[in-house]
Amino acid sequence: MLKSIIKYLFSTTLALGLLYWAFSTSDIQWQDIFDTFAVANYQWILLSIIISIFSHILRAWRWEQLLGAMNFYPGTLRTFSAVMIGYFANFIVPRMGEVSRCGSLTKTANIPFTKSFGTVITERIVDLLGLLCIVIMAFFIAWEPMQQYLFPDAKIPSTYLILACVLALSASTIVLVMFRNHIKTIWESFTTQNKLGIILAGWIVGILSIKDVKNPQKFIFYSALIWVCYYLNAYVLLLAFPVSQSLSLSAGLMVLVMGTFGMATPTQGGIGAYHKLVSATLIFYLIPIKDATVLATFFHGTQMVTILLLGGLSFILTLFLKQIDAKTIDSK
Repeated sequence: MLKSIIKYLFSTTLALGLLYWAFSTSDIQWQDIFDTFAVANYQWILLSIIISIFSHILRAWRWEQLLGAMNFYPGTLRTFSAVMIGYFANFIVPRMGEVSRCGSLTKTANIPFTKSFGTVITERIVDLLGLLCIVIMAFFIAWEPMQQYLFPDAKIPSTYLILACVLALSASTIVLVMFRNHIKTIWESFTTQNKLGIILAGWIVGILSIKDVKNPQKFIFYSALIWVCYYLNAYVLLLAFPVSQSLSLSAGLMVLVMGTFGMATPTQGGIGAYHKLVSATLIFYLIPIKDATVLATFFHGTQMVTILLLGGLSFILTLFLKQIDAKTIDSK
């Protein structure tokens, strides 16, 4: 309990510190915020919200693909509600989203927590690969801001370091091959007799569900389309303000990359880190520091309000949803 309180206090302090840093360096006044909001084109903002909601629906559909690989069919209503509850939880306690969304499906669809949590880990791995692809694209399309804010002191690893890593990997592979039967025996005993091992085994079943996805093309399509929606959401928000509406498509890509890194920080919903990274990106594109910070605040606020509203409604909905046995329901 004390450890959880310390973690929460740390994340809250970090969020407030980063937020203060972002605002204090830009010398923002309340009037600056009101003036920027007054000139916003709310048709673009509404479109960005619609795109954002659609990305959440896509995430629910993709999750159904992984759950279906284990013959669990909770239905889109329950998966979408669980996804939004997860996002909602992250705005309260960092990293609680994964636990909350799996707990929601356990409650509404009787899906074992360990297995659904394994699919969430798989999702995170796929998302990380997607982010890696986006970062690589940004390297080619917008290298300067990427290098300036993410890798200011980047250096190519030495030949000796690369060689040492290759040798270590090769040695580890040889050891695993030589003692694979002994390792397998130990693992089987651990996952059948040890409580932690049983939990890990459930996670692995969920993680490996990706190899049994019945329509891998659809899974890949959903994964790619999620990132397309994230990009469109970022770029459309730039179009909503006179000061940023003339920015290039590559600027939208950089806002997406920096915003994603900001949201990944151990603070509630990326508060503070998102504001600082996105405002710094906009400053690189010659947006005045005050306007850049206000825009970052508005971008984050739009996402936060959408998530808190839908997440809150989803939580209320789950209180009234009758629990089903997802194992016995065919999605078709």
